[in-house]
Amino acid sequence: MDISKYLPLESCTIDLAGKTKEEVIRSLAGLIAESPNAVGTDREDIERGLLERETMGSTGFGKGIAIPHCKVERMKDFVLALGVSTGGVAFDAMDNRSVHVFCAIVGPPEEPKMHLRLLAAASRVLGAGKSRYEMLSSSTSYALREAFLYHAAPATALDSSKDRTFNRLLIVVVQEEEIYSDIIELFLEMGLPGAITHEGSLMGQILSGAPVFAGFLDVLGSSKPEPRTILALVPGDTLDEIITSIEEITGDLDNHLGACIIVLSPDIVRGSLETL
Repeated sequence: MDISKYLPLESCTIDLAGKTKEEVIRSLAGLIAESPNAVGTDREDIERGLLERETMGSTGFGKGIAIPHCKVERMKDFVLALGVSTGGVAFDAMDNRSVHVFCAIVGPPEEPKMHLRLLAAASRVLGAGKSRYEMLSSSTSYALREAFLYHAAPATALDSSKDRTFNRLLIVVVQEEEIYSDIIELFLEMGLPGAITHEGSLMGQILSGAPVFAGFLDVLGSSKPEPRTILALVPGDTLDEIITSIEEITGDLDNHLGACIIVLSPDIVRGSLETL
């Protein structure tokens, strides 16, 4: 997925106009309308679609970011718009903080999977403190766009058009809730065709009912977060890219506790992990 083709320079600004949610939505709709992918679509329709989506729940996800998005008839393709509001805007965000960085996504109704991938990409990039700082510090629209694309690059290296001949079983075990959520978003963004998750228990939790081990439970980790296991069948020639992208989230796994990657070569694979 080449996300850059959905983000034209003319749809980026470091001086987003608007002091209210409605005014900002109007400005973002104007940026979307500037893209060639929006030719034939009225700005009013885009604005209306974004506002209607907000009635379902605010797209202000906290940490000073918001990702307004909607589907609009007659859109030729997807368009992203980036905007920075220096003063911040009250956007009914989950944490009640003002929003400073906006990424709007608008696309055709008939491509829900791509819509989800772009949402996952935007959420992952804007959710990272380093990328938000770089975007807020951008002195030009060009720099803003480049900062976003740079941090989106690791996960967008995989192309959904690649041959889907599965030959490796990727197992990811993580304890931290935030890392787990980020990896799930990463897999969605990559367009991996199927992944399943399983919640496990630490050894200390299993032994919690045995009085003889009572004094050692903290050592064994009974109070630690429960581990999550993610299983996915992936093409072997994409493993390096996938692992690199995961370590963008976790850091160097050789020096990170609470996360592990295991890769197996199954002898037989029949069927798919994709859901109906």
